[in-house]
Amino acid sequence: MERREFDDFGNQMSFRFSNRRNGKDDHHLFEGEFESSDNHRGARRGDRHSRGREVGDISTSMCEKLADIIGGDILTTDPVCVVSRLRNIKATILGRRTRSPLALPFALSFENKRNGKTLNLGETVILQKEINPFLSELRKRGIIVTAVHNHWLFEDPRLMYMHWENIGDPFRFAEDSIEAAKDAGLF
Repeated sequence: MERREFDDFGNQMSFRFSNRRNGKDDHHLFEGEFESSDNHRGARRGDRHSRGREVGDISTSMCEKLADIIGGDILTTDPVCVVSRLRNIKATILGRRTRSPLALPFALSFENKRNGKTLNLGETVILQKEINPFLSELRKRGIIVTAVHNHWLFEDPRLMYMHWENIGDPFRFAEDSIEAAKDAGLF
């Protein structure tokens, strides 16, 4: 069974599975259907849940090196290496200051390594005046820009988000991404 709770605007706040017939909470039966379980939580440098094992097809030490290239931290290594750092933008959403990694990311992911090449994805928050310079810097490096859009409403300044991708050497992608960001004035 499913129980849902909603806020005053009709947004779903949470849900939990329970078996009303036997009074037991059976939410653990559904763990396998979701990509993230308790074993797949993000890690900081000092507390890596992977403990040096190969994660998918990218080692933890490789993920650490990719985080170092951008001056960031590892968010997760399982099943995908995700590294991130925050942009230094003084932003508010709904009138409140935010430092959320959801609002201010510069993030890269690396997965599916074959013959030394990985699927490489990038996302960053970006100010409107930074869009064309950053897009141009990425394109100069042969990186495909796939989207520019907003995430939030009632933010100040206007926060946009850019996504980019390639298949290639993960270290080159990380280097090209951070160099493009620096050359465009993001850092």
